[in-house]
Amino acid sequence: MYNEKKVVSIIVPAYNVENYIDRCIESIIAQTYTDIEILIVDDGSTDSTWSHIHSFAEKDQRIRGFKRENAGVSSARNFALSQMKGQYVQFVDADDYLRKDAVETLVNAIESSDASWVNCQYNRIDENNNPLDEYGFTKGLKKTETPEERFHFIRDELLEYYVGYEVWNKLYLASIIMDNRITFDEECHLGEDLEFNICYSFYAASINCIEDRLYYYLVRSNSAMENAKSFSYNFKEHLALSKGIESRFSEVFNGDIKNKYYQLFYKLMLHACFRHTAVEAFQVAKEYDDDFYKKILDEALKHKEEFSQLFHPEMAMLFYRYGLYINTYLRRDLKGKIYFKFYNLYRKLRKRETIEEWSPS
Repeated sequence: MYNEKKVVSIIVPAYNVENYIDRCIESIIAQTYTDIEILIVDDGSTDSTWSHIHSFAEKDQRIRGFKRENAGVSSARNFALSQMKGQYVQFVDADDYLRKDAVETLVNAIESSDASWVNCQYNRIDENNNPLDEYGFTKGLKKTETPEERFHFIRDELLEYYVGYEVWNKLYLASIIMDNRITFDEECHLGEDLEFNICYSFYAASINCIEDRLYYYLVRSNSAMENAKSFSYNFKEHLALSKGIESRFSEVFNGDIKNKYYQLFYKLMLHACFRHTAVEAFQVAKEYDDDFYKKILDEALKHKEEFSQLFHPEMAMLFYRYGLYINTYLRRDLKGKIYFKFYNLYRKLRKRETIEEWSPS
């Protein structure tokens, strides 16, 4: 089908997945696209995960297994990136699996469109393989050739989950990753996939978003993503993510866009505040007392007129006042507190939630 088939490096971090990893590996070795290398990193498992990996590696020379001390999924992926030899990169979680033609479909999509990366739909399943509610991502080829296009793609599509935050429903060019030294942030434990995708977006000229559902994502009752995380932890991780992209953002962009990092910061920190009131957000922000957070929040609020670009016009001022409330109380601004007394009275008269009652959702 291709003049010269390129190798796809499929990276699988694995930790205590003895009950799931066989299905995962079997789905990869059965791919219709056979020019693949499979890098499976056992991240210090305490169960029989490694013996499963070793057994498969003995039967299929495309599998390269690595056993390491536990250091987290980001460290495992980064190690695999340092070992890979392929021209394309794909990530698979060890408790998930692929449709038989997943790799072939992704490679076709990236080569036929000459895109910098590909995004596909995915299926959510429970532990009994029953289908769960599906997400529908945007479709079509999106050009991100100019700095303006890249910035708007990140702000208005990637951060809005239109292509997903995850890395496992995408195919990447190894050259972009290696040439720009893109890695997973080992200090970020909740939004490491999103941070990776944001950084990749800084250099991508286009993304091909296809309609095929190629990936099966297992929703486990005890998975890290399903476990209830405290608001404080969520806030801290989003702040780490925001800090993680700031220096690269400043290096990549110039002029007016370089000065708009605060827009990405504001959206990212609002994600952390999902379903939490401004009062709760203020309390957590006060707990961390982070100068970087206060500085960028203050900068964002200086650009009130831009909020209609960030959010739906009907909600823009509510999102603005949410941040303004946090900033007012962090800075102990008496005039600001008086303003919110009257603003809340106004909302009560209109039978709406006060700023202390409303939360982003």
